Amino acid sequence: MWSTLPRSARLARAAPAALPSGVTDLDATLDALAAAAIAEGVCSAAAIAVGDHGREIVRLGRGLTRAVPDAGQPIDREAIFDLASLTKPMATAALAMTEVARGELDLAAPAHHWLGGLDPRITVAQLLGHGSGSAPHVKLYERLRRGDLAGAATARDALTAMARAPLEARFAARISAPLGLAVTLYASPAPLPAPVVGTVLDDRGLVSGTVHDENAAAAGGVAGHAGLFGSVGDVSRFAAAIVDTVAEARATPFAPAIVRAFLATSAAPDTSWRLGWDTPSSVPGVSHAGDRWPRADGVGHLGFTGTSLWLDLRNRRWVALLTNRVHPSRDRPAAARIKELRRAVGDAVIAALDP
Repeated sequence: MWSTLPRSARLARAAPAALPSGVTDLDATLDALAAAAIAEGVCSAAAIAVGDHGREIVRLGRGLTRAVPDAGQPIDREAIFDLASLTKPMATAALAMTEVARGELDLAAPAHHWLGGLDPRITVAQLLGHGSGSAPHVKLYERLRRGDLAGAATARDALTAMARAPLEARFAARISAPLGLAVTLYASPAPLPAPVVGTVLDDRGLVSGTVHDENAAAAGGVAGHAGLFGSVGDVSRFAAAIVDTVAEARATPFAPAIVRAFLATSAAPDTSWRLGWDTPSSVPGVSHAGDRWPRADGVGHLGFTGTSLWLDLRNRRWVALLTNRVHPSRDRPAAARIKELRRAVGDAVIAALDP
């Protein structure tokens, strides 16, 4: 995939000595990686932000808002992407951390108190940590489309019981406003400021400014697992708040002890998942964070549309990558190459900052 790059930018396979050092070289290298991914058809747009020691040092945007049905407009580094499962750490886990700090949420409590119909043995922590034993993805939207309202009503309620207006309002008041997230919001019902990067082209037409995830869309666009839209700058600001909270470098809306607990707690044995977050795989060649990203202090999350965020807590470092790799279809072979791009970006950051 990366054969079109100059030798200095072939980061996934380059020897450490050949990797660039310094912020200027890192900016150029990441821009080259984004350009190569776009040229290879992985995505039509990509935006990257990097932070180190609590301060953003690189931010860039490249590409077009869409490639089909016609060419869209060029993006800049403030373009808005469907963040997909970055909704989980940035909205759901973030709100859960504030609720725990207020004494309004008990992680050990049965989740059916809030989400009726769930097995009473499933706790809030197990839901946040992928440890409930529930199926990972159920196509509830297909039942809604068939008009199966008898079964879908309960499923819809389960999707939206902690979403809709309360989730959106609490996110705005407790997370986005205090952190200065200028454009991060749920797209429904509020219109998104342009430019918005499109995602899939399906029976809905070109999905742009509407959540890609079909279950979240069926729930009205506001859900705990997907639905959030935002710019790479806002994702970067959120990342800075998390690493600074852990380091107690400044005051944020989060309590340091609670954030540390969320980032360190597993809800099931032998899992990489934490509460609302994930950790890099220790198996070489497997992790989307790349092989260089630290394991002991590394946490992050991926998003199906082609988004990702990885944190290095010890160095107060992060890398956010936003793309629309499902454009115009998730089934294209090129869409699977997002892993190569993610790994190359992560390895480039560490190589440049820790040569």
